[in-house]
Amino acid sequence: MRYLSIRREIEGALPTVAELLRQKDENEALRVVTQAEIEIAETGYDNWNGGTEIWTIFLRIPVGIFVPIEERRGDIANTITNNLKLVVGDDNGFWVGVEISPMRASAPGRSVPDGKISERTRAAVLDEMRARETLWFGALNEIGFLSRIFDLSSMPSFDSRYDNAEGDIWQHCVNNNDWPMEWIYSDSRFRLYAADQDVFLKFICEVLHPIVRKDDSEQDTLAQAFNGHLRNDGWELVEDALIEGRPVYVPQRKVHALGGSVRRIKAVAATLNSDTLYEDLRRLERIGDSEPGEAIALAKEIVESCCKLILDDRAVAYPEKAEIPELLKLIRAEIKIMPDGIDENAKGAKEIKGILTSLGNIAHMLAPLRNAYGKGHGRGRDFKGLQPRHARLAIGAASTFVDFVLDRHLSQSERSSDEAN
Repeated sequence: MRYLSIRREIEGALPTVAELLRQKDENEALRVVTQAEIEIAETGYDNWNGGTEIWTIFLRIPVGIFVPIEERRGDIANTITNNLKLVVGDDNGFWVGVEISPMRASAPGRSVPDGKISERTRAAVLDEMRARETLWFGALNEIGFLSRIFDLSSMPSFDSRYDNAEGDIWQHCVNNNDWPMEWIYSDSRFRLYAADQDVFLKFICEVLHPIVRKDDSEQDTLAQAFNGHLRNDGWELVEDALIEGRPVYVPQRKVHALGGSVRRIKAVAATLNSDTLYEDLRRLERIGDSEPGEAIALAKEIVESCCKLILDDRAVAYPEKAEIPELLKLIRAEIKIMPDGIDENAKGAKEIKGILTSLGNIAHMLAPLRNAYGKGHGRGRDFKGLQPRHARLAIGAASTFVDFVLDRHLSQSERSSDEAN
C-alpha cells in the first residue's frame, strides 16, 4: 500500500534527479531543473496494468534561459524524465513526464502573489462550503472536529452554565442540537473570515481530511473548488501522506523565490532523517519570502540543526545552548574541507574555511536584524521592516552551507564504511 502521495514521491525525487544531472554533466538539464518554477499535476489516467495515473512536471523557466534551448527542449525534457525514472522506478502505478515552457510574465496591472491569502479569497472558500451546504465537521461531531485545530477548553463560553467553549458547543450541538449548521462561520471565537492565515489553512485542510470527509468524490470536488479560489493568491492544497489510500492535504505556495534553495535543503532533511528540520522546511515553504523576519529565523535554525545533526552522527559533544559560531568551529574540526587527495593545509584551505564560516554566519548575523526590524513591537509610521531580499540572502546562504557540509560529511562517512569493510 502507498503511504505517500504520488505528488510527494515525485517532488521528493527531484533533488536526487538534480544531483544525477550534476554528476553526469548534463548542465542544460540541470539548469532547467534548478531555475524552473515547478508545478506537478495529474494530467490523465490509463487503464493499462490495472490502472495507471499520468502525471506531468511542468518546468517554467525564465525566457533568457528558455530561448537558447528552445530547439532542444524535447531532448532535455527526455533527459530529465529518464533520470527521474531511475529514482522513482517504472513499476509504481504512475507514469510521469516533463514539459518545459517559458515562465509567464504577470498580466498588466496584476500584482505578483506575496504569500498572503486575501480576505476576498478566504470569503470565497468559506462561502463555497456554505453554498454547497457542506457538513464542515463531516464524520466527526463539532467538538471532535474543532478540537483538532483549537484548544476549546481555553476558549470562553457564550453560555453562562459552562466554563469554556467545549461546554457550550456540547450543549447546543450535541445535547440540544439547537444551533444551525452554519454557526461556525459567524462565531467570534473562531473568526474564520479573519483568522490567522495558518489557522484558516488548517481549518480547510481538516475539512478535507480522510477522517472527516469519508466520501472520495466529495473530498476531491471540495479540494478542486478550494484550489480554484486559492490559486489567485499563489496557494494550493496538495496531497501529502495517504491514510487508507486517501490523501491528507497540506497547504503549499505554488511559486516563491526561495523554492530552489528550499528544495535543496529538503534533500538534506531526508538524508539526515530529521523530523524537526523537515517541519522547519514545511513552514518555510508556506511563508516563502513573504515574512522575511520569520524566514531569517528559520535560516538560523536550519544551519544550527544541520550542524548539530552532523555532530550527533559523529558522536561529537557540544554545549546544549551552543550558537552557530561555536558549532562552526566543531564542524570545521570534524569534516575535511579540501577535495580528496589534497592536504587540509594546502594552498586555498584557509580561504575555503573563511567562506564556509561566512556562509554559516550570514544566518547568525541576520538574526539580530530580525529582532530589531521584525514584527511584534510597536513601530512608528515611518518604520521600514526587513525585505524579501534579506530572506533570500539568509536562506540562500543557509542552503549553500548545508549543501557543502553535508556533502563532505556523507562522502567521508561512506569512505570510512568502505574502509571498514
